[in-house]
Amino acid sequence: MNLSDLQFLLKKYKISPNYLRGQNFLIDDTVLDQILAQAKVKKNELILEVGPGLGALTQRLLNLQAQVAAFEVDKSLEKPLLQLAGLNDKLELHWQDILSLTDGQWQDIMLLHQAKAYKVVANIPYYLTAKIIGKFILAKNQPESMTFLVQREVAERVVLHKQKHSLLSLSVAFYGQAVLGEIVNKNSFYPVPKVDSAILHIKDLHVWDYQADEVFVWQLIHRGMVAKRKKLFNNLLSDPKIEKQRLADIFIKLQLDQNSRAEDLSTNDWIDLAKNLSSR
Repeated sequence: MNLSDLQFLLKKYKISPNYLRGQNFLIDDTVLDQILAQAKVKKNELILEVGPGLGALTQRLLNLQAQVAAFEVDKSLEKPLLQLAGLNDKLELHWQDILSLTDGQWQDIMLLHQAKAYKVVANIPYYLTAKIIGKFILAKNQPESMTFLVQREVAERVVLHKQKHSLLSLSVAFYGQAVLGEIVNKNSFYPVPKVDSAILHIKDLHVWDYQADEVFVWQLIHRGMVAKRKKLFNNLLSDPKIEKQRLADIFIKLQLDQNSRAEDLSTNDWIDLAKNLSSR
């Protein structure tokens, strides 16, 4: 879909891009090809698409004969999407916020499609990136992979963190492997956003399999990152159950600098820290 095609559809269906929902329509077919190549979409496999918009990516998925369960909340897009669904019985539309989708609801959809596995492929609003990735990483039935078009800076922080972690990059690192795909110029969208985008592919997803309690590790991480500019050591001491001398001894044992910040710790550091703090 190019700009002329998009403008024709917007005029035909009397649709205006919703800035509050972060709607930036992709107008570069080459990028669509790159997304599909990264996702390795196969015939008949189930694809969960978030925010199909006017159906540019959706149509490409259908051309590959994939089964598509698309979730959209903007009812102004109903006419073009229903028309697309009417032409292809492999497209199933769900007018629901993806963040409200329960594990049980998705399991029922998978059963309906007779699918044992699925992939997530989407061009998602930038402001929902962390929430959507987090939702599927922690899903009871994780996808085989996730391929998103996201803000370039976010994708690079997830993949190229170089020991400067964020909550999102840690989430991905603990449960899967992130791959940075093609960089996408902002002019590939309409309206043109303020920043460039990138394809983020997350594969090898798995459940928590570390020798430390999952809940406790994340409690430590959230406590450590609650004030990012402050030292990790001081942030952790905000927990009255953690004794200062004991924490200092653990830092020495693990060769952690007391001046370090939470973003400096690797996944292994957090696991070791949790194991030592929980042992007596």
